[in-house]
Amino acid sequence: MRNLLVPSVAMVALSISAIAAAGDLQSGLKVGQSAGAFNVKDCTGPNAGKSLCYR
Repeated sequence: MRNLLVPSVAMVALSISAIAAAGDLQSGLKVGQSAGAFNVKDCTGPNAGKSLCYR
């Protein structure tokens, strides 16, 4: 039992320290920032099957 307990405690401690070191995670665009252009393949409508650039 001890052979499994010590590595498990060490892994939990390392995981917690990694999460704490990561700080605040930020995702997505900031307020007022615009998204860049991106290409999509249209599946419906008059442009069906064509690749379109959305800006």
